[in-house]
Amino acid sequence: MTATPDPDPAVTSPHAGPHTVHLALTGDLDYDTYGEFLQQARAALEGRSDVTDLRLDCREAGLVDSMGLSALLQIHRSAEENGIRFHLDRIGPVLRRLMELTGTYEHLTAVQQSGPRPGPHPGSGT
Repeated sequence: MTATPDPDPAVTSPHAGPHTVHLALTGDLDYDTYGEFLQQARAALEGRSDVTDLRLDCREAGLVDSMGLSALLQIHRSAEENGIRFHLDRIGPVLRRLMELTGTYEHLTAVQQSGPRPGPHPGSGT
């Protein structure tokens, strides 16, 4: 399982702007590979305050177990906390079925509004 940044985001999604990070899920996302996936996804976003969207292309994803699903949920939560919209693209039937069975499909595929990034609030002293 690897998460690889797309070298040319415009090729992957004609609707994507310059502030979109593309990752491709290839192979199994399971107990043995979820840590590497999380590390690569976080590294792709690290220090990128200009990012508004994170797109995960799932067309080549293999088996996804509970740890893999947990990794997707962690990335989703992290993106949301940082005002980044999270998108799962080209979800195959096996991953879709897992998400439907676990009640996470709607949560992980809902269209999100990007919000302000967390930070000091004027007048709050922080």
